[in-house]
Amino acid sequence: MNIRKLVIHWLGLVSVGIRRAASRATYTAKQRMRFSVLGVAVVIALLVMVTGLGVGLATNTTVYDEDIDYWIVPATDSPESPLIATDNPQFNSVHQANDRIRDHDDVEYATPVLSQVLRIRTNETEEYVLVVGIINTSKLERVAGLSTHSLSPHDPYYMNGEYDGEWTGDTVLSRSAADTLSVSTGDPVSIVGNNSFTVSAVDNQSRSVGNVPTALVQLSELQSITGSTTYDQADQFVVGTNTPAVQSELQGLYPNSDIRSRGEMTVSDTRDSELSLALALTAFLVSLSIGMLFVITTSGLEIVADQQQLVILSAMGISTRSQLKLIGVETIVMAGLGGLFGAVSGVVGIRLINIVSIRTITTEPIAVSHPLFIGYGVSVALLVGLLSLPFLLVTARRVSGGVP
Repeated sequence: MNIRKLVIHWLGLVSVGIRRAASRATYTAKQRMRFSVLGVAVVIALLVMVTGLGVGLATNTTVYDEDIDYWIVPATDSPESPLIATDNPQFNSVHQANDRIRDHDDVEYATPVLSQVLRIRTNETEEYVLVVGIINTSKLERVAGLSTHSLSPHDPYYMNGEYDGEWTGDTVLSRSAADTLSVSTGDPVSIVGNNSFTVSAVDNQSRSVGNVPTALVQLSELQSITGSTTYDQADQFVVGTNTPAVQSELQGLYPNSDIRSRGEMTVSDTRDSELSLALALTAFLVSLSIGMLFVITTSGLEIVADQQQLVILSAMGISTRSQLKLIGVETIVMAGLGGLFGAVSGVVGIRLINIVSIRTITTEPIAVSHPLFIGYGVSVALLVGLLSLPFLLVTARRVSGGVP
């Protein structure tokens, strides 16, 4: 019987609290109540958007080179990023395959990519550098974060299926590589003991992998000094196109290969770095803190403004404990409404982020949108309301005069 009375008592308080909150939102305190709900909604919306972006980083990743639409990489279970892995399976007959890709009407440019960490020696020092070999074309702007403009086009050393053409020795260095090797444009360098290379340019605007010292050279010349000429090998292909239909046609180029869009490639594996987890956790803690401060401030001001009403309720014999319960219910209702509006707005915001990103920097969504985010946002908002209650109840008790 006591339990039944307790349940009825709480149902009555909740009902009155909800009606009071609705009355404030529509009649007696519209601006203050709506402002309180809006504050919670903004915080929760930002939380949902950042969380969606964090999950997107874990499942899709970000752009590596903005001008490259597709990467063809060997299918492998290796956890390494295919952009910098140098010990994965390789493709063969890449010059012929590249010609087949470029013959497609919708392909703007294509090149095989061979990456090796090699020893580069100068008159001053000797260091290991990430050396990347490509076949340059006029429309290929950057590979591995380095400008291709200073490389001779069409890989001159490879002619008619043989490695007996003109040796260029072109070498484009990232700023970090040039500083590490203490060289500048025009200086000779030796790559794995081959002295026929010259620094054709130092890219001061380079966006190389994690600022790793990087060098860009002709594909056939890198193949020659690394022993990859026998089977004409490379690690991957990059393909530039504005037509998504090209992806399905690239599938048949090599067996056991994967076609990745530029939105699926990243400089590093964000899942291993736990970047997404850190981003989501930070967003949660910041939202919790800001949400509590906002609720405590706005609801505290609301309680002070209702001081006369609380005194009247005390004079009518309504205990302070019952008043505090009503205030608690109103706070939770307000936080819940703000969480609902904020979560829905956050999901809409994620979709807007994806629309903008697809039109500007990537071909696929970079943030994940899921209906569960609505429940997540509402739950965090209710937690904000619960954690704010002790401060609000202390304020309400002092304002009401402490009538037992």
